[in-house]
Amino acid sequence: MRYRALGIVVLVCLAGCSGLFAGPEGSDRETLTPAPVPTATQATATETRALPPGVGGDGDLRLDALVAAHREALTDRSYVWRERRATTRANATATEPRPVRAARVAAEDCYRFWAESYTVDLGMETRVAYNYTEYVSGGVGHVRLENFRTDAWEYYRLPAPPAGQRVGAATGRAIRRYLRLPAGNVTVSAGRVDGERRYLVAGEGAGPPRVDDARDYSVAAVVDGDGLVRSLSVGYRAAGFEDARRVRYEFTLERFGNVTVDPPRWYDGTC
Repeated sequence: MRYRALGIVVLVCLAGCSGLFAGPEGSDRETLTPAPVPTATQATATETRALPPGVGGDGDLRLDALVAAHREALTDRSYVWRERRATTRANATATEPRPVRAARVAAEDCYRFWAESYTVDLGMETRVAYNYTEYVSGGVGHVRLENFRTDAWEYYRLPAPPAGQRVGAATGRAIRRYLRLPAGNVTVSAGRVDGERRYLVAGEGAGPPRVDDARDYSVAAVVDGDGLVRSLSVGYRAAGFEDARRVRYEFTLERFGNVTVDPPRWYDGTC
């Protein structure tokens, strides 16, 4: 039996962004140790079932099944999620992706959420807020917004979705957007992190439809056996009105089962 093997060691660097949330974040480095994965035509039925939902050994991705499994795997767990992005001119020095959204989750109804910019529905008004912060306790979102016309803080109590729904929707959109590639442009390789099975789903070539007319496209996702996409990293060249741009996007999920949430100083409560 022939196998498609992982030819490189993948390092998933989960660096801390302690400025986004109070409390220690820590950091971890996952090293993916190579192991062979059979192609779909060569694998036995048992081996095929061992792959994550929606992932075929021949590179065929069924994104509906993968996203559904990913969102289910996020439910009723604690974790830290970070999303980053960077855009530079194609001929300029590349910059590190900056944080654009993050969540620190203790439970479905207890978490903190931050966004560089966020459209918030205040009932009688919809507003784009910058440096948006929200503390969710008991399913109620406690929101602090800065009024840039008066430099004063405003506080609101708003309905908040469960953490898995909120983070699952954001990460699910990214999975659908960036992994929508033909099977011929995708490779699937296996490895282990601390003895646990992981799968590297990598793609390159022409970008997916409706992604900035992308060229020189590359994407890598680390997926566990249940379909949880623990990290997604994308880089490509995008056409611009004047100059081409280099775009880098990534999200990471880490510290599963090891997260507590303290309320911000401006909130009197705990969970």
